[in-house]
Amino acid sequence: MSRPFHVIIAEDDPVVAITIAEVLETNGYRVTVGRNGFDALRTDENDPADLLITDIRMPHFDGATLVTRMKERRPELPILVTTGYSEQLPEEEPGQLAVMQKPFTDDAILRNVKSLLGVG
Repeated sequence: MSRPFHVIIAEDDPVVAITIAEVLETNGYRVTVGRNGFDALRTDENDPADLLITDIRMPHFDGATLVTRMKERRPELPILVTTGYSEQLPEEEPGQLAVMQKPFTDDAILRNVKSLLGVG
C-alpha cells in the first residue's frame, strides 16, 4: 500500500487550519498544522511535505517569506497559497503554485490539492 501524501498547513487562524485539516484527513491525506512559516519550515525539515498550504498574512513569519524560503530549499514542492486579502501575491505557476481567495469551499481546497499533487 502506498503512503498517504503529507500536507503541511501554515495557518494562524485555528478554525481555518482545523477545517482544511479535517477535509484533507477525511480524504486520506496526512496533515501537520503549524501556526506560522517558522513552524512549517521546521516541520518540513523533520518530516518533508508533499504539498504546502500557507496563508499569506501570519504573525512573526508570514506566508510570503515561507514561500520564498521553501522555493529556495525545495523548488519542486507544490504550494497552495490562501488569503483573504488582495495584497501582492506570488505569481501562480501551473502545477507548482496556486492561489485561493478566502473564503473557499471544501471542494475547492480538495480540487486544488489534487491538482497540485497530480492525482484524481
